[in-house]
Amino acid sequence: MTTAHPNDHSVPASANGGERRSKRDSIVEAASRLIRTQGVHAASISELIRESAASAGTIYHHFASKNDIVLAVAQAAVVGPLEDLLARQRDEVRSPGQLLIEIVSAVMGGEVESALIVQLWAGSSREPQLQEILRGQMAVVHTGLTHEVERWLESQGVPDAAERAVHLAHVTMGQAMGLLAERTILTDLDRDAYLDEAARLLDRAANA
Repeated sequence: MTTAHPNDHSVPASANGGERRSKRDSIVEAASRLIRTQGVHAASISELIRESAASAGTIYHHFASKNDIVLAVAQAAVVGPLEDLLARQRDEVRSPGQLLIEIVSAVMGGEVESALIVQLWAGSSREPQLQEILRGQMAVVHTGLTHEVERWLESQGVPDAAERAVHLAHVTMGQAMGLLAERTILTDLDRDAYLDEAARLLDRAANA
């Protein structure tokens, strides 16, 4: 039997799942705001208590550690949306160039939060444990992307489709993240022109 923290205002286990879920979501949303504007380091438990109006007991009821909260932010704002994107249109094969355009469109359209991607990158570079956690999450996305690239290569009759798909998936995601990084510095970057050229290069290389 779990003993409640004396200051824990979380919804009891007997309450409906939607209420429990909303409290957890409010903590994740508070962490997202802190990370988006101030970086991963800002999402301390003390700051989350202030930002989410949740007690320490409530936070620890839902999450074992700060890294678990950061992981939930990454899953909600980056990994989950990218997985959903790659799962769409399963009957239609998409070239690496088309996949690049879809990923970038999701990021720039707000479906995937670009500001959080940049902050999560920066934060993980200083915290090896967090880096390992995020790497595991992005590996799931890469598996889905590799599968889609492999399907397209097979449809084109490209030899060694499975082996090439792994590398082309990395290049495709690298192009998408590279555009994101460039746009944080070069605000006048022509996104559409960049995408057109990058998509052509990817598809040309894939067919080589």
